[in-house]
Amino acid sequence: MELTIIAKETVKPSCLPLDHPKPYKLCLFDQITPMTYVSIVLFYRSPDQNFNDNLPQTLSQLKKSLSETLNLFYPLSGRTNDNFYIDDFNAGVTYIEASVSCSLTEFSKLSQTELLNQFVPFPPLRDEREYSRESELPPIGFQVNIFACGGIALGTAFGHKIADGGTICHFLTSWAATFHGSRENLVSPNLSNASVAFPPRDLLPPKYQTLTETLWFNKGNLVTRRFVFDANNIASLRDLAKSEGVSRPSRNDALTCFIWKHASEAAASVAGGAARASAVAQAVNLRPRMKSQDLSSSIGNLFWWSSASSSDARSAELSELVDTLRESLLSFNEYLDRTDQGEVGFAAVSECYDRLEGILNSSAGDVYVFTNWGRFFNEVDFGWGKPEWVGPHGKPGRFMNVTVFVEAQGGKGIEAFVTLEESHMAVLEKDPKFLAFASPNPQGVLPGGECD
Repeated sequence: MELTIIAKETVKPSCLPLDHPKPYKLCLFDQITPMTYVSIVLFYRSPDQNFNDNLPQTLSQLKKSLSETLNLFYPLSGRTNDNFYIDDFNAGVTYIEASVSCSLTEFSKLSQTELLNQFVPFPPLRDEREYSRESELPPIGFQVNIFACGGIALGTAFGHKIADGGTICHFLTSWAATFHGSRENLVSPNLSNASVAFPPRDLLPPKYQTLTETLWFNKGNLVTRRFVFDANNIASLRDLAKSEGVSRPSRNDALTCFIWKHASEAAASVAGGAARASAVAQAVNLRPRMKSQDLSSSIGNLFWWSSASSSDARSAELSELVDTLRESLLSFNEYLDRTDQGEVGFAAVSECYDRLEGILNSSAGDVYVFTNWGRFFNEVDFGWGKPEWVGPHGKPGRFMNVTVFVEAQGGKGIEAFVTLEESHMAVLEKDPKFLAFASPNPQGVLPGGECD
């Protein structure tokens, strides 16, 4: 597969609101989150036989509607300053158009997840401070990739400093609605509630910044592999995960603990077989959990980590790990309910890092990070139909031990993009008990007909 950049430019809001606040204040969780790009690639089949003939007009309209969407989401067009606010909203976002030498079907048959990185404007999951000053970095970038058959891969790279998956879902949904003329699907973003609910701090304890960097960035030789869990295997894992305390474990419960258990076993095997303490840090969407604030349409990093730990996850039963995971999430929810509104953000940060600190600072312990995108992006329709496939990153920069769950097409299975140190992954990929439920990167990710 060869990809050729056709055009690259900066797209700015077409008309900023006259009453926009300046500057836009970050929330506490924005402050804590480092500047690294997270990638999402949405794959669409060619809308019709005349698509290539109308391509220049389509791309022009795509840029125009992007500019109009930035009017609503103007903080995503600015630049961060002093880890406290965003201004310079006319700085704009990166926009790239590219052509792909093969068809969408041919790409699918390659089964090379590493190629996903070519479809986005910035490399994923590296520490951007090593390359540029934060105030110079665009918070988001887009790349429109056109396959030889007319299929499209829309790549998004968003700076996690100011946005999470929920934010980007709101943005892409609104961009699609603007492009397609379905204004009823526009999301009117709330640009103030996040910093009201979770006020930023003038000074953050240095240890929290240090622990954040330890959690997010490592210098190992990392690889990402795609594993697919079909509906039958997920059902079997949910049965194995049942206990008196958790009679109906969710798909997320079962898969998170299953991967945690077997990744821990791989780590122990590489280390010589000794037991290793480990923990799970599970990204939790705060929007539906804050009863005193309506955060449903708010932008920013409105997530935090619910953490659970085990002295030796590899030897624990799946049901035991699920019990531990559920207890931590229940404790997290109760914590949000009982903590004073003004201090809940900082209290949640403190509680999480206090729990993880020993493992993060230990050479004989591992933290496994899980985030579930669920159906965040499967409904984004630009008038070309819903995405045939949603792909996260290929080879990551420095974020180790992270797993991203996405819905398999048709909603009957789940795909897990697992990033581990290369030696640990080599063990996991040969683990027969793991492979009894997980299919490693099956060929042909795109279902249905041809796109040749």
